[in-house]
Amino acid sequence: MKLSLFGLLILFLNVLSGQGLIDVSGEWNGNSNFLKINYQVTTIINQKGSQLEGYSVSKSMNGKDSSKVLFNGVIDGTTVKLFPVKFEYKTGTACLANSILQFSETDGQNALIGKWKGDIRLKTCPPGVSGNLKLYREVQIKEISNQEVVSSSPTKSLDNADDIGNALVRELGKRKYYALIIGINNYPDERIQELDNPINDAQSLAQVLVEDYSFNREDVTILENASREEIINSLDELSREVTETDNLLIFYAGHGIWNEQLNQGYWLPSNASINSKSNWLSNSTIRDYVGGIRSKHTLLISDACFSGGILKERAVFENSRAILELYKLPSRKAMTSGTLKTVPDRSIFIEYLVKNLKSNTSPLLSADQLFRNFKIAVINNSPNGQVPQYGPITQAGDEGGDFIFLKRE
Repeated sequence: MKLSLFGLLILFLNVLSGQGLIDVSGEWNGNSNFLKINYQVTTIINQKGSQLEGYSVSKSMNGKDSSKVLFNGVIDGTTVKLFPVKFEYKTGTACLANSILQFSETDGQNALIGKWKGDIRLKTCPPGVSGNLKLYREVQIKEISNQEVVSSSPTKSLDNADDIGNALVRELGKRKYYALIIGINNYPDERIQELDNPINDAQSLAQVLVEDYSFNREDVTILENASREEIINSLDELSREVTETDNLLIFYAGHGIWNEQLNQGYWLPSNASINSKSNWLSNSTIRDYVGGIRSKHTLLISDACFSGGILKERAVFENSRAILELYKLPSRKAMTSGTLKTVPDRSIFIEYLVKNLKSNTSPLLSADQLFRNFKIAVINNSPNGQVPQYGPITQAGDEGGDFIFLKRE
């Protein structure tokens, strides 16, 4: 049951101006849920006057269900009616549903938020089924051009000026920064050694993000000794809340394990058992969530054994113009404490990560620059030759950009 499997979609739009024809053309992205299963939803609407056509695609986060439906439609005042024409493909169950969504426009983004509801009259839905639905369309934001940010003085150099950085600081100040911070010390399974420092490391990172950078306390979630279910629930909540203009940081400190047979790395939540993978959290699951949460930029920081298996390393250059270009392109990056080897309980990696975040004086700091600032210090001071890694998460939607930390004034 999801948006792309609807018979009649009615969008009640609250248009501020109340004048002229509503513009709903373009791509709308978001999520829906049914029986605790989350779906990624993409709806494409082509508009010619009051006539509409397009399609909607939905995919379940667990990969077991997907569908695409074609539709025609019409705009009648402030109401948009979309009628399905044909199922292009589908797997799993199908249900035609009505949706009523409220329209809002803030910070350069249009949102349609509300509920879908099964209609028994269509004879395809159980009565009373419903779920939340959130779709977003990013309004075209005027690019920060050289002409706009550089002084009219013909002798002023763009590379030596702070104008580009100041313009980007103003733009980032409009965007939300979310964080999910996970620290696990305790493991009830006696065969898994308990740890002393992950929770303290998680709290230290959360503190510097809230106090020194543009992470509001209410947008930072800290999980201590979390189960697999608690971690998944928090990721599901982020998939509902985070929009395409927001930035997301995910941090994990705890045990990690590598399975040679499956060629797969795992996080070990607090309720993990060494003899069963049922409560392990695989790199592939983490990658799916990172790719599915529709942020502008997502940065994953993992301080666990074998955490380097999730990425490929790379390097970039840095200056004011480079930071602007890095922010324009979506990114899905990971920063890990090591490669495919064990790392110590006392984390030199986190120690230097937090130290460099605290000592940074620049208003804009890319994740790549942060990493290069402390990588050598970790290598030189690690008791076991620990080599931290940084790079794109493969097959998660990275397009070459980077996560940019915004310093509080």
